[in-house]
Amino acid sequence: MIVKAYYAGGRIDVFDTDHMVDRPPQPGNLLTNYTLELADVNDESLWLRSYYYEAVQAYKDEPGPKGLPVARRRDGWSFLVADAEDIQKLNRLTVDGETVLVRIADELVDVSALSWVYDVAEEYVPQAVIAHGFLMRAFYGKDGDLAEAASNAAGFSAALAPFLQSMNA
Repeated sequence: MIVKAYYAGGRIDVFDTDHMVDRPPQPGNLLTNYTLELADVNDESLWLRSYYYEAVQAYKDEPGPKGLPVARRRDGWSFLVADAEDIQKLNRLTVDGETVLVRIADELVDVSALSWVYDVAEEYVPQAVIAHGFLMRAFYGKDGDLAEAASNAAGFSAALAPFLQSMNA
């Protein structure tokens, strides 16, 4: 993962989680999980946290889903991406080329949250309304609850059906 912080004045900080200078200090690590908490920014700091999934012999006898052994999540490290002074100058933050934080009119905006709401409003709700309406017509005349059958076939619960039907009115 590549995290890039773009600052006013032309400075760019690049954080590369894929290429370590030294081998990771986490014995038995099979999977690394990185967390970037955009909600924590608050003009104070921005941290990248790492966690790892430890696979050790002691867990071999503990069956998980499908009988596979379990690797347990362990705390790794915290890395300061931007301190309070940096936050004031931060214009944009990207993760693997996707903008996740941007300054708009002197406010930092969580673009991942903004994008989610936009995608739901512009893409997913209209898709669900059309699919649900189509399936309601396709199942018309069959036994059972049409809204439930259409909802299940489209991949969501019947509790969403009234909302979708109201959007189609």
